[in-house]
Amino acid sequence: MFKNYLEIIKPGIILGNIILIMGSFFLASRNTCFDFFLFFYTILGTSFVIASACVFNNLIDHDIDKKMNRTNKRVLSRKLISFLSASIFAIILGILGVFILGFLVNFLSMIFSILGFFIYIFLYTLLYKRRSIYSTFIGSFSGSMPSMIGYTAVSNYIDVCSILLYIIFIFWQMSHFYAISIVRIKDYQKAKIPIFPLVKSIAVAKKHIFYYIIGFIIFSSLLTVLGFLSYNFLFLSSIINFYWLFLAYSNIKKNNDKRNASRLFYYSIIVVVFLNFLMSIDFLF
Repeated sequence: MFKNYLEIIKPGIILGNIILIMGSFFLASRNTCFDFFLFFYTILGTSFVIASACVFNNLIDHDIDKKMNRTNKRVLSRKLISFLSASIFAIILGILGVFILGFLVNFLSMIFSILGFFIYIFLYTLLYKRRSIYSTFIGSFSGSMPSMIGYTAVSNYIDVCSILLYIIFIFWQMSHFYAISIVRIKDYQKAKIPIFPLVKSIAVAKKHIFYYIIGFIIFSSLLTVLGFLSYNFLFLSSIINFYWLFLAYSNIKKNNDKRNASRLFYYSIIVVVFLNFLMSIDFLF
């Protein structure tokens, strides 16, 4: 039973978002003393809110999950947990997360968590996912929210650096998801979900991945240009970022869409982990 509840909160997604929180939290802490308890409460509260959103997403999408090879064995698709139990679980997680952020972190981080939840569940999952090719763009506004939460947990205000981080991870989200949507395009076709590569063509989507990576590189560089991070960060991140761009360019020229898109997808994970690691240790330089 525990395994089933663990599965519906999507631990992989939570872990990915924790990486964004850590990078932005450490970056915002560069001129202050590191507060371990604030760090812990930020991760815990945000993880609960994200877990709640993932459960609600599973509940809403259970019908289309049955049609996709990647998701047809999910807990709710196989009815291993009742919808009522999952709903109560999601509500409790959401309330706990909001409470922790609001009372143990700060009001601004709590608001960003609620906003991210609203965008993901109501705008992305309910309104746009089954109707629009731009659902990914809407979803990216939610997917980038942990960077704002991590940064404002420390600063308690919005500044140019926090906005840059938010934009950077929107570009990352778009290129990341377009790559995996090409890999799993047949699944989306079965479920009749109008993702961008399916409607506009894989060839167009591959070009967009290239453009989004360029945007990612430009805005990442601004973190150094505007004085928020060192030139060591710029140098090291540029090595991995430009190789990502090279892979995207090669992907445009090659015909084995699934294999090349899969390579881009997994490399994008390396990029985001490495970028947040560099942001976390940049104060050492």
